[in-house]
Amino acid sequence: MKNFVVIDLDGTLINTLPGITKASNLMLEHFSYSYRYSEAEVQGFIGRGARRLFLSLVHEDHFDSDLEAKYQYFLKLYEANQYDSEPYETVKDTLIKLNELGIKIIVYSNKPNHILQKLMADKLSMIDFLYLQGQDEAYPPKPDVTLLNIILDKFNLYPINGLYIGDGYVDFLTSRNIGMDFCFCDYGYCSKEHKLEIVGFKIEKFNEILNYIK
Repeated sequence: MKNFVVIDLDGTLINTLPGITKASNLMLEHFSYSYRYSEAEVQGFIGRGARRLFLSLVHEDHFDSDLEAKYQYFLKLYEANQYDSEPYETVKDTLIKLNELGIKIIVYSNKPNHILQKLMADKLSMIDFLYLQGQDEAYPPKPDVTLLNIILDKFNLYPINGLYIGDGYVDFLTSRNIGMDFCFCDYGYCSKEHKLEIVGFKIEKFNEILNYIK
């Protein structure tokens, strides 16, 4: 039986795409960019952190002082529009069940950490999480596992005893880099092309993870 899970946030626990899309287009409008994005287009940019998302939105490859200022403005919009997001069907009940079973829950995401902490407190405060970790700019984002290894070591957890749960190709790569079994949430944000490359358990609803922790 698995004694802990590591779970992604965007596209796995909470459907944040509408809020991210709104924030993206508000930023583009504010800075007089001539184009806007659909949810499907923004979905293709999500997964490797807010900085990579921003660069994709503005069609740039790296930051300068002007783009850094725009990015900081974008983060304010990003946070403000996240609170309209809601957990996917069965997420709350399943996390409560994991608590009842004594399964430790870690959330590990490329969402900026200060935004993740506020969103989780707003939407899933009833859950007893072992640890919540968003992107810390002192460490590389997923699929790098430097920070995740630190978290697991902190609680004496071993990858062989855990299940990694996520909706994206980056999550799949992270699970391989850490050496954990992977559970793929097919309802999330992964592209059709990347779905063909993912190996692991596949679920259509979040509560199906209960089949793979026994």
